[in-house]
Order: sequence, then C-alpha cells, then structure tokens
Amino acid sequence: MKTGNKIFIKNYIVHARHGYYKEEHYKTQRFVTSVICEVSENGSGSSDNLKDTFNYEVIRNAIDEVLHSDGKKLLEHLAENIAMNLLSYDIVQSVEVEMSKPDVWGDCSPGVNIFRSK
Repeated sequence: MKTGNKIFIKNYIVHARHGYYKEEHYKTQRFVTSVICEVSENGSGSSDNLKDTFNYEVIRNAIDEVLHSDGKKLLEHLAENIAMNLLSYDIVQSVEVEMSKPDVWGDCSPGVNIFRSK
C-alpha cells in the first residue's frame, strides 16, 4: 500500500493584478489559493525538527512569488507556475492547486483546480 504525507495551505488570500481583461491589470482583486503537496514519506513527521519536513511556509512563498509577479492573463497559468515551483523540490511528489477569483462576479467564484505529479 502506498503511503504519503500531505502538507497544505487552504484559502490563502492575496490581492494582485492578473486577468484577461484590461481593467483587471489596473485594480487589485482577491485571489484565493489552496495548495496540497504530497511529500515523500520521510518528508513529514519523522521528527519534531522543522528542517526534517517540507515547511508549509515554502508553499506560501511560492504563491506569493507567482501572484506578486507581472500580470498574467489566465488563472490556469498562475496555478501551473505555482505547481511547477513546488514540484522543483525533490521531496514533493505531487501538487494540487486550487485558485479562485471571488471578486469577478457577485453570485459565484470562478476558478481552476489542477493536479501535477512527477
């Protein structure tokens, strides 16, 4: 049976300027991001030392780095960049990224969910 551990951040809100429409590049809007990283078995819980695990601060920093970059048009592209950043760590086996833009419409929250693995 395959075992693994998951390290995650849920519903991290970042104000940024990304979107397909021109006006989205001039005003900030909320991006709500959740990320789950499946890490190798020795990547979490084997000790009580932070250096022995995949710190969820790395996930937060990856989200910040991508969302505070120059404006992108597509949410899918932003999610892909976050996933590729996190998959660059040897300990990370797979990444699921969910992103939404709740300020686009008042009656729903459009978004994207991607899953990438090594």
